[in-house]
Amino acid sequence: MNSYQLLFLDISGGEFMVILIAIFFIFGPKKMPEIARKIGRTMNELKKASSDITREFKDETNSIKNELLAARESVRRETDVITKDISETMNKAGKNLTTDIPVAKDPYPDADSAEKSDKSIDSKTL
Repeated sequence: MNSYQLLFLDISGGEFMVILIAIFFIFGPKKMPEIARKIGRTMNELKKASSDITREFKDETNSIKNELLAARESVRRETDVITKDISETMNKAGKNLTTDIPVAKDPYPDADSAEKSDKSIDSKTL
């Protein structure tokens, strides 16, 4: 629905004129300005109340938004610290491993020596 339909409750211009003429005949020309003033005041009060509610809603949602942004930033900082600590620990552990473990000059010995060591182990276990 369009906003103009909500404002006038789906009343067209011709229907609105018929309503005004009926009010004119019911209340007379002397009370028309008084009725118009009352309607105007009521509309202004409704508009003011609506804008106050909208402003309060925006203020509250902004405060909630700010709290969520602060919480997100706090979590980000904490995860950065934890990530940094873990990466430093892993780097230290990697350096310790490379210094503690001797590296063989030939990581792939020839197949003959590996078979001989397997046979000697098998004969001892039998």
